Amino acid sequence: MKFYKYIIITTIIAVISSCTTSKTTDVQDDLKETRENWTLVWSDEFESSTIDKTNWNFVEGAGGYGNSELQNYTSREKNARIENGKLILEAHKEDYNGSNFTSAKLTTEGKGDWTYGRYEIRAKLPKGQGMWPALWMMPTDYDIYGPWPACGEIDIMESLGHETNKVYGTLHYGNPKSSTGTFYTLDSGNFSDSFHTYTLDWLPGEIKWYVDGILYQTQNDWYSNNEESVESLTFPAPFDRDFYLQFNLAVGGTWPGNPNDSTKFPQKFEIDWVRVYELNSPYKLVNKPVEDTNGSELVGRAPQDDGNYVLNDKFNDGDEFWTFINNEGGVGSASIENGEMFININASGNQTWANQLFQTDMNVRKGYTYRVSFKARSEKNRSFMLKIGGLEDRGWTAYSGEKQINISKEMKEYSFDFKMEEKTDVKARYEFNMGLDDADIWLDDIKLEVIAMPGDIVEIPNHLPQKYGNVIYNGTFDRGNDRKTFWNLLVDSKSDAMFSVNPDLYSREAKIVTIDSSNQENSIMLYQENIGLTKDDRYKIAFNGYSNDLRKIYLGLFDEKWKLIGEKIKVDLLEVSKKYSFEFNGINKDYNNVKVAFILDDENSTDTVYIDNVSFSKLIKPKKIIGLTRIEAEDFYSKSEVPQTQECSEGGLNIGWMTDGNWLKYRVIAPSAGSYKVNYRVASATTDNPLITRTNSGTTELTYKGSEDWQNWETISGEIVLPEGESEIVISAVDVNLNWFEIEQN
Repeated sequence: MKFYKYIIITTIIAVISSCTTSKTTDVQDDLKETRENWTLVWSDEFESSTIDKTNWNFVEGAGGYGNSELQNYTSREKNARIENGKLILEAHKEDYNGSNFTSAKLTTEGKGDWTYGRYEIRAKLPKGQGMWPALWMMPTDYDIYGPWPACGEIDIMESLGHETNKVYGTLHYGNPKSSTGTFYTLDSGNFSDSFHTYTLDWLPGEIKWYVDGILYQTQNDWYSNNEESVESLTFPAPFDRDFYLQFNLAVGGTWPGNPNDSTKFPQKFEIDWVRVYELNSPYKLVNKPVEDTNGSELVGRAPQDDGNYVLNDKFNDGDEFWTFINNEGGVGSASIENGEMFININASGNQTWANQLFQTDMNVRKGYTYRVSFKARSEKNRSFMLKIGGLEDRGWTAYSGEKQINISKEMKEYSFDFKMEEKTDVKARYEFNMGLDDADIWLDDIKLEVIAMPGDIVEIPNHLPQKYGNVIYNGTFDRGNDRKTFWNLLVDSKSDAMFSVNPDLYSREAKIVTIDSSNQENSIMLYQENIGLTKDDRYKIAFNGYSNDLRKIYLGLFDEKWKLIGEKIKVDLLEVSKKYSFEFNGINKDYNNVKVAFILDDENSTDTVYIDNVSFSKLIKPKKIIGLTRIEAEDFYSKSEVPQTQECSEGGLNIGWMTDGNWLKYRVIAPSAGSYKVNYRVASATTDNPLITRTNSGTTELTYKGSEDWQNWETISGEIVLPEGESEIVISAVDVNLNWFEIEQN
């Protein structure tokens, strides 16, 4: 028998629970003492005869809204109106534009948007299986932190129609996705019997939920991150900028379930009033709590002598400590074959977790950074999903994110790093999710290791590319405790300069103040290191910059011995912010630990320099058109800001969030000038959308009828004209998702 060491982790566990105090009338218990601290800044008492369109927008249409909802939202008076001094959102069972139910959804986007404040809504809820009323908030500017869930979501109140004595308050955030919240239960009666007041106090770093004046939840520990970025956004992001209100009555969906024979229609969601307050005094940041060693004890497994938390990592003890299960139609088995874990898959199932290998009791601690590594091969090229995550009591949260791993017939080592942002979990699970493909898999040498303690900066030799190939980390200066993580200021002994970041949301940029300069070459530099370059590739640096007066700076690449690679690039800064973009060519060999530097040694100027939105990426090589040539949507040369990649139902990635004025740019090499046929793989939940393709030789526009869903893919065709040799193709669209396009000469 083998014995394994265990260690004690001590932490303070914050328990969020619902209050059980009976409350059926609007007695302002917990709010009384603070009422005078707030000033009303916006309200709608619903005393007019019609819905005030200076306050409210209507959301219209169907499509499931990401939750398999059944309703079609309309702006008809039947579904949304003012009645007896109340806003009525009413759901009906009826055939309407392909849907079996109608309802209404209103928002204040662009008409009422706030950062922080107190929000109070007095409402009476509907009841019945499948009813899902919600009072919630979404960010006005998605571009700041990225798409959901990184952008954040605040649910002031949600209710399920079959649980009419209970309401929920929740925050959504992350990457990996996380949702935290709890519920409030009435001692007697139902929320559908009478009106109740729902209050949210939103402060910097702390959010509180109340029902009828009773505080039932406080949250002050969250995080968020853009997709594939290595460091989380500076707290209290993403809840530190404007959000707007949304009121809706959904019908059916993955959470409430669908209506059944017991559900009576129509159903009314009645809102008496909504009021928004601002704090009379300046808002102060509530610091994020830190796990402490003076709280309750959690027993967790210690790593082995080599630092690995995985037991039997090389399968020398058979399958001990490992569990293999089949779910959702998966059929397979696990055995040891030549010292490797062999997963024999007979049926792929219909979910990623249909065939699953895992080991529990992974001891992952909040604030620690871990490296996940393993060796894998398959009988053919395939992918699987791997995660380090919680069990059911943690909502199956993927602490590492859900990583798609592409493997081949060759046994190779794979690895990735993640920072544990959730509360410590000593029962976490190391999961290989191998459903949706029937190719067999072999695994070996499985590891989970700590690579950084809380507060450490993880520097990875040759930064791994983030989304869209950017290898600059924290180029937006909104990560780490001081927003300066990964950046360094180099000042020689005869110079003096300061580097800071403005914490204000729309002024979050690097500020480099030159106090004194020696006027020597490279005397003051803001730089980031650990960048890898490969021979003969081209690289693009882009950033926003300006100065408080006209002045020049330089851009440079330096090797690990601070020798300049190639030539410096001169940049003439203006007094207004401008986006700059330059290419570095002529890389004559491979380099490791390269430094990308902004050089401020202008002997004629000590003017302050401001830098933001820095990126440095390898340019995708032009695609040669040989026969029928496919180009994946995500393999663009450059793009406008809004379009984003997302997981595609056909595998891999697609581009979504294409709106008016947005574009994707590709480079191709045509064998000869002339006409080329183009097949576009597209999807859209809306109808009659333009798809425009521009080349150096002209513009082609198609109208896409739509496919009724954002992941229901169809192929449409058109023609473009290309010149011989290298040229650009620019694709723009409105409300069209793009998976790939194919080009073939006519």
